[in-house]
Amino acid sequence: MTRSGALVCMAIYGVISGCGGSPSAPTPTGTPLFAEGRVSMTFTPQDQTFAEAAEAYRQAWVAEGPAILEAMERVSGLTFLERHVNAVVFEGTSRSGVGDTAMYLRASYPADVKKATLVHELGHRLIAQLTIRPADLDEHRVLDLFLYDVWESLWGSDFANQQVMFDSGLTGLYDYKAAWAWALSISKEERASRLAEIVRANRR
Repeated sequence: MTRSGALVCMAIYGVISGCGGSPSAPTPTGTPLFAEGRVSMTFTPQDQTFAEAAEAYRQAWVAEGPAILEAMERVSGLTFLERHVNAVVFEGTSRSGVGDTAMYLRASYPADVKKATLVHELGHRLIAQLTIRPADLDEHRVLDLFLYDVWESLWGSDFANQQVMFDSGLTGLYDYKAAWAWALSISKEERASRLAEIVRANRR
């Protein structure tokens, strides 16, 4: 999907919402949990019933945030422009948010899927700076040019393959299976080359 200027659609883990849309979930009432870092994050439970899940996300970011940022920037060739991201932990479809709009993260995911989802949603925020895109690549296909390789770099090929299987089983909102089949039908080098072309087009 091609986007230009400040027109940015909120990326959802499963679909791209309407531009300028806002989450339907009510204002969170849980206690915010802060995780310091080069890109700091605050994880706020929708309410205190999600406090344990919010703490699990916070601990993951404290433990692995620096490595996640390094891998995402190295593999994508991009630099995170944000210095802080707010995330709400709730029970619903995860979505990245954009700018000052909070990220939303599903509480009930197992630990590995939590980590994979965090990288996925941060990936959407990272590529928001790529406003010039090929017409044949939607949001998730641009993301999938590097997402598998980031997962693999951080946690190995078994982890990455398991997350592709998980994604591919999600239905009804976006055809993840087709997007992953396309991305993995080309080599790691071809994915990197295609992404580098997009990055260069945005730096001219």
